[in-house]
Amino acid sequence: MIVAALAACSGSPRRIAQKIAILPFENLTGDDSLDWIASAAPAIVDAEIAEAGSTKAFRAAEVSAAYAGGATRLLHGYYTGGAGQLRFEVEIEDASRHKIVEAMAERGDVLKAMNAVAKRIDPSARGFSTANEEAIAAWGRGEYERAVTLDPKFGAAWLSWIDSLAARGATADALDVAHRALSQAGLKSEIDRTKIEVASAALSGDVAARARALTRLAALEPNDPPLLNTLAEAELIARNFAAAASAYEKIAAIDPNNAAALNSLGYARALAGDLDGARKAFEEYGKQPAQALNMLDSLGEAYFMNARFADAEKLFLRAYQQNPAFLGGADLYKATVAHWLGGDLAGADSMFKRYLDSQRDDRLRPWRQACWLYTTGRREQAIAALESSPDKTLAARQLAIWNAGIRQDIESLQKKYENTPPPADGQARTFYAAALAASGDKDQARKLLRLWPLPEQTGDPLVESMVLPEFIALRKSLGVK
Repeated sequence: MIVAALAACSGSPRRIAQKIAILPFENLTGDDSLDWIASAAPAIVDAEIAEAGSTKAFRAAEVSAAYAGGATRLLHGYYTGGAGQLRFEVEIEDASRHKIVEAMAERGDVLKAMNAVAKRIDPSARGFSTANEEAIAAWGRGEYERAVTLDPKFGAAWLSWIDSLAARGATADALDVAHRALSQAGLKSEIDRTKIEVASAALSGDVAARARALTRLAALEPNDPPLLNTLAEAELIARNFAAAASAYEKIAAIDPNNAAALNSLGYARALAGDLDGARKAFEEYGKQPAQALNMLDSLGEAYFMNARFADAEKLFLRAYQQNPAFLGGADLYKATVAHWLGGDLAGADSMFKRYLDSQRDDRLRPWRQACWLYTTGRREQAIAALESSPDKTLAARQLAIWNAGIRQDIESLQKKYENTPPPADGQARTFYAAALAASGDKDQARKLLRLWPLPEQTGDPLVESMVLPEFIALRKSLGVK
């Protein structure tokens, strides 16, 4: 079960010794017009440290979020005084000991003070994306258009404007602002420009362009696991499996105890056809707390996708024997399908009966039996089984789908396939391959038939029983071995 190549990087990821959570500052000036500094000041520190690329920091709205993000240090701050004579008090707390390990005080405008704070945290911290104090104040108050008018090179303000429009659902306006931002030749921050490229690609739905932009961003921020995870997911959805594996490898190098990354690394390697690498990743994943059982299921799915059905069956059965309730008993069903694909239908029928007996919802039993019969090529028997179903509405819907087949146009099927993350794309990939073959594009269809669709994955349960019969027929007709 899924828990959900970076070339020429400017730096290599390394294990993070400290993660600093930057909390909102507290306004103790008594002047509500200066409230904007409470979030703007931490944002400036975060941006300057990110530009440095050698310290891991992240924004946290509250202390609980800081701990949830794995912070080892918490940065607290407050400010007093008034406009033109601000005083900032900043403390760094050791998250494990709840002890202040460093304190600093800075006077002056917010940019000057936060520059100094960032340099104290990381001497390699770089300047902010604008030096215009009036533009910073406009940005801090959410007046993004005014901020970029005051300084058209203010990348952080352009990015905030894009994000605010996208959050309101104004996609076309957000995309227009992104294009305007990227037309500015002198954006000061390369990271901001690259983030705008990522946003632009996402807003336009260009999966490949988003993956390329994320690759460039990860090269600029090589020690950022959330960014690397976003990149890996983008590479997966773009079906660049080796590149996705590379990104997950970088996360594991930074954080060897990141169970989700290790599990995803196993899947990425399996999708790329590297079963030995997948096995090694899953074995490391299985050493993480409480993951030994899911490791068996994940490795079983890796073998199943790559047509190693006997190996997959053994692993699914081991998982089921260790905990029959795990995933609602789905591992027994997956073992059954693997046994059938291994060439023994009679033995698979016996296993399926055991699976049926393990399911508690008796009303669905005739429907499940019918779907199994249909999946294994016994259509007439499947229809007869539906007739005994107490749920006549479900039976009628299932029969209508079997009779109608999949009638979506090729463009709709392509879009669904491209937007369904592998390896949960079995339904979408199979029916898109069928549409391609029917249109005459048999070479492209063959490419989609290399990996077997996993049973019991996300998708329409009323369509699930049609997937493997269609997949097997396509492989036979197209000569896929």
